Amino acid sequence: MQNDRPPPRRVTYEKGIRIGGPGWFGRLLAVALSAILFVVAAMLSIVLFAVLFAVGTIVVGYLWWKMRALRRQTVAHGDDARTIDMEVVHKDPPDDDSAPR
Repeated sequence: MQNDRPPPRRVTYEKGIRIGGPGWFGRLLAVALSAILFVVAAMLSIVLFAVLFAVGTIVVGYLWWKMRALRRQTVAHGDDARTIDMEVVHKDPPDDDSAPR
């Protein structure tokens, strides 16, 4: 099926308002809307960056405050921050009844 009519270049609504097309007004409208959209996107990204920075600062401050409290608590219990807690595990515990491997 072939159609001999060329496709329409503009969309026309009931009242005859034409939208789009290669005219100077359509191009001007597209440039203006693109500029507005770019400015809105830039403002949104700046606000989002500021919010994320504030949340990150709060989280880091909270963690720093908690670590500070833990350091003070260890010093209060006599730890000089050079102690390593460790557990010694013998290769052959004396109460082990199993045969050697």
